Amino acid sequence: MIIGSVDHWDIQRQWMHPVISRAIDYLVRQETGTLEEGVHPIWGEEMYARLMQLKTKQKEEQPAEKHEQYLDIHYVLHGEEIIGWKRDDGMSIPVQPYDAENDCALYGELQDEMMVTLRPGMYMVLFPDDIHRPCLTASTASDLRKIVIKAKVSLLSYFIRTD
Repeated sequence: MIIGSVDHWDIQRQWMHPVISRAIDYLVRQETGTLEEGVHPIWGEEMYARLMQLKTKQKEEQPAEKHEQYLDIHYVLHGEEIIGWKRDDGMSIPVQPYDAENDCALYGELQDEMMVTLRPGMYMVLFPDDIHRPCLTASTASDLRKIVIKAKVSLLSYFIRTD
């Protein structure tokens, strides 16, 4: 898991893998106020952005999830989002086993789940060993506008940073 802010991207960028850099560069360069809800290709099916308008939920209402084929980059445009996070240590049993077609396994209660608050301009990179519970609130449901970038994990092995 990586947490950052686009306010510091010009500094943070130098340490990122080129695939993650391309994804966050997309976020920085986009006129996000003019993007419509839905899927926006960045690199064909290998990397795409999904803009969503959601209502946040209580932890008990939202299952945690884990992906194997894609990594996620969650980016908050408007509102505040809490994302529960736990590294997959092999001890958490999914309530819905991994479904390769949807690239997702779902989890219920997680021991030692850590809560991370994202505000507008913040992003969270989640790798295949990161179980995460998005779209949470600590109080009442509120509006959330966010982008989730999905990047195929196999892209990570194709690029070696040279700068």
